[in-house]
Amino acid sequence: MHALQLLFKTSPAALLLGLCLTLWTVPTQGQIQNVISANLTTSQIDNSTGYVITLAVSNLISQCIVVKNTLEVSDTVIFSYGNFRFTSCLCGVSTRRFFWEIEAPENGIITGKAQVVSEENICPPGVNISTPVYEIVITRDVIITL
Repeated sequence: MHALQLLFKTSPAALLLGLCLTLWTVPTQGQIQNVISANLTTSQIDNSTGYVITLAVSNLISQCIVVKNTLEVSDTVIFSYGNFRFTSCLCGVSTRRFFWEIEAPENGIITGKAQVVSEENICPPGVNISTPVYEIVITRDVIITL
């Protein structure tokens, strides 16, 4: 009760100053460094229902990272050669492209994901790998229309 009486006697300016100092000194949570970026594109093969899907993943930091790349599609999309999951080592500020070939006789949605993971034996021996304590998933949706 005594604490509440002191609180009501304190000026509003002092309370506001205390609140600001508390918020300013608390470590911020949820700040994520941009480690990778991704771009998902489609290009039609001639005038057919076939498409080449390209997922370009860029490393935005100077350290090596391991990136797992996947493609998720709606039921109307068929993979011509299989839905491969690519895991690769990206060192330095660089970009790597991953390709899938699909058949889409009807409209469909494609989601490409690039995810920083901690996996062994992907980068060459002796390369230091940056293993972030967080995971970044970048998703792009592309609607295929005929």
